[in-house]
Amino acid sequence: SRQAHQAVGYVAEKLVTIPNGYDVEAFKPDAVSRALIRAELDVREDMTVIGMVARAHPQKDYPNLLRAARVILRERRDVCFVLCGQYVTWENEELTAWIEPADRAQFRLLGQREDIPRVMAAFDVATLSSFGEAFPNVISEAMSCGVPCVVTDVGDAALIVGETGIVVPSRDSIGLAEGWLRILDLGKEGRTRLGLAARERIKDLYNVSNFVGRYEALYEMTSRKLKPV
Repeated sequence: SRQAHQAVGYVAEKLVTIPNGYDVEAFKPDAVSRALIRAELDVREDMTVIGMVARAHPQKDYPNLLRAARVILRERRDVCFVLCGQYVTWENEELTAWIEPADRAQFRLLGQREDIPRVMAAFDVATLSSFGEAFPNVISEAMSCGVPCVVTDVGDAALIVGETGIVVPSRDSIGLAEGWLRILDLGKEGRTRLGLAARERIKDLYNVSNFVGRYEALYEMTSRKLKPV
């Protein structure tokens, strides 16, 4: 965003960048929600859930995700994909045409939900398949829930995950599938450790409580400059 503003003529020396902040108490690991959501969706505990929260929009590149899912499901049938967002439903024929009939039992399409922290708590891996983003909130939110992430290298996604997740090229379904497999191959304990490291990264770098003072300082500085003499 800062680079985009500079490119259209904003003065670099006057720009102040404050990242998005997240409520790490609203988005947190939640064993109860995990069990309840998985029961609601009829997902066995021995299944590994790869989840994405994103509306059905071309930029989110669901075809990329669903092509990668085909690759995974050729090798493993213990994986379930939980996809959540506006228009992400079985009634969306443009979307579901990318899902092989034999694979439909491996998918849960939830549409738009109002309980995203609970849904994310049920993920084992969170993912982002987009070819364009700015600062994708859903990645930080999933990390805050203790879920390791595999993301495409768009916007600030790589900056957000750091060393606690995997970054792959956009529009590369094979690369995306390989990223998922790397996380799946860590096993439950390995994923838990990586997820907790991801949560600590959000707490350290993007905790909303850390930014309140920065906004206050910015407003105070601006008001002093604008105050009439």
